[in-house]
Amino acid sequence: MWITKKTDYACRALLVLSIESDALLKLQEIATRAQVPISFLEQIMPQLRGAGLVRSERGPSGGYRLNHAPAEITLDRVVRIFQGPVAPIACATRNAPESCLMEVGCSLQETWQEVRDATIEILERTTFAVLAERAGGRWLAGVGTD
Repeated sequence: MWITKKTDYACRALLVLSIESDALLKLQEIATRAQVPISFLEQIMPQLRGAGLVRSERGPSGGYRLNHAPAEITLDRVVRIFQGPVAPIACATRNAPESCLMEVGCSLQETWQEVRDATIEILERTTFAVLAERAGGRWLAGVGTD
């Protein structure tokens, strides 16, 4: 499975918001702390808001904050929002796998399904609370300075 730049940037933005889960952060601050181009965040944040993961507040003192506790947001949810089904190949998706001429007697499909299941298990158990707790270095620069 290959994580797209957009998914990576969405995860970075959520991690910044998770590290300071009580704070209301401006888009520019999220971009700077996550090292994400603001032009990407302008596309990503509405998707995260539409999915119910973040909320925004307007006005001069406005910004973004998490809509749920970091422990309630998993990597699996974010990956699915931006990338859809989690499978290494179309014939190994859980819902509506693509048919394949080689399916009967295929020794690869079972392995691809194992890869899918292992990936999903890791993504489902990894919450943004866990990621925030493990964060260090540049992730913590500026924390609590507002």
